[in-house]
Amino acid sequence: MLLLKSLFCLTGSDNRRRFIAIHLSCYFLFTVASAVLSFSGLLSFFALLFFVGICTFSTKRRLNDANLNINWLLAPAGSFLITGLIIIMSGYSTSYWLLIFPLVISTLLMTYKSQKDNHILGYFGNVDLSHYVKQKSAHHESRIEPTFNNNDVPHSQSSSYHETSHTVVQRVETSKNSNFKSDYDIGEAIRLKLFNNKNAVLTITILTILVIMAMIVTAIISSSNEDKNTTQQNNELATKTQSEPAMLHEVTLPDNFSLLVSSFDGIIIRWEGDSTNIRFLWQQQTAQGDESCMAITFNNGDKIRTLNVIQQNDGDYLAKFSPLDTKVLIRYLAIRSSFKLCGYKFSLNGSQSTLGKHSYYSKFIDE
Repeated sequence: MLLLKSLFCLTGSDNRRRFIAIHLSCYFLFTVASAVLSFSGLLSFFALLFFVGICTFSTKRRLNDANLNINWLLAPAGSFLITGLIIIMSGYSTSYWLLIFPLVISTLLMTYKSQKDNHILGYFGNVDLSHYVKQKSAHHESRIEPTFNNNDVPHSQSSSYHETSHTVVQRVETSKNSNFKSDYDIGEAIRLKLFNNKNAVLTITILTILVIMAMIVTAIISSSNEDKNTTQQNNELATKTQSEPAMLHEVTLPDNFSLLVSSFDGIIIRWEGDSTNIRFLWQQQTAQGDESCMAITFNNGDKIRTLNVIQQNDGDYLAKFSPLDTKVLIRYLAIRSSFKLCGYKFSLNGSQSTLGKHSYYSKFIDE
């Protein structure tokens, strides 16, 4: 719990290792969270704000540790926020590699030497983490190390053993100190090399060009993906349009159903039905589906079989008939009183007048 509390401390200090570990963890966890929460831009945005907040607290502690100006505070967190917003809004996995830019800024800030000592687990501040070190020390002290009995070992061998042990420990400590100094000096040397008076302008120019190129490449890739999606949607729409026959000569009859004609001169009756998950309500070819959709039944008992009855995406029902039945069907629709189809009953009052005024349907009535 104290470790978690130390992540939100503003007055303490983080050494290099803790600072870069926190930032790398935030970048990785944001990548995972945004991928998992890709279905909701709002949740991804809240996740981004959370990780940006942790990076901001860590940056402030790193500035305290290196005695740097507060102007550095917004550089890593601000670049992370902008990059995260681009990733969320673009919605493309190719934009994740833009996280390299806040990482570069964090790495640059890591190169500054620590000006404070006595870090515990990389942290020094108001949150007391000393009990973690005490637990570790207690664990080591509980171990029983083998010892030599001076009564059994000659004095010269005992002295030699202690001198050898002292030499080994001294070498290990020297090696640790050497590695510690080397680790810190390398980062300092790289920063000074890149940002001295001669190379500062060149380095900043190169970084700026890389950022601009990255944004251009991301925009091109996003545009290309959008074009592919648009083309795919257009192809699907064209395929769907080709698979469904054209419907012409639409006329709406008094009882709220429409009459249309297919490209093969087959009659189509359309009306608004109850929504269902079934697309094909009846198919004559397979003789499967709702048998009440098998035929249109007029009030005098006359029946005409349907080819199929389908439900469109908007919920409308379409009953399609053979072109061989077009003439008879139109005359029945004009002179009968009502009909039933798929369990729905429709009145034909006024249908003869409506059809007689239409140039296409009137010729079948007048014959």
